[in-house]
Amino acid sequence: MKGAKAQVAFEYMLVVIVALAFMLPVWVYITSVKTETSNELMLSYAKNAVDKIASTADLVYSQGSPARVQVSVYIPDGVESYEIINYTINMVLQYGNTYTDVFAVSRARMNGTLPTAEGNYWMKIEAVDNEDYDIFIQAV
Repeated sequence: MKGAKAQVAFEYMLVVIVALAFMLPVWVYITSVKTETSNELMLSYAKNAVDKIASTADLVYSQGSPARVQVSVYIPDGVESYEIINYTINMVLQYGNTYTDVFAVSRARMNGTLPTAEGNYWMKIEAVDNEDYDIFIQAV
């Protein structure tokens, strides 16, 4: 009887090992697809944010001072830094093990600050006079 119980336990162990051997590659594939999808979504959110700010800056610039608009912008996770230099808004994102730039260009010279923490923010985009720039951007 002891030999029969050991054989049954051994067979169960083999079934579990075979099942795990088939499930492991599937799990690895699903994990890699999830990571890739998350990274692509982060890039899409970042591109949407800089495009929204630049297009709103164009709108405010066309109206001139003292025009101002508040717009809701989602800043994704993974933003390492940003630059608002002259006509360009550039976000630097950590994309996997590397960094990538996401940028948008406006017709107006811009200056200001953007948050780097993930979340929804109200951004005040304001036309200004007598400055080295035309549009000032800041989170409210």
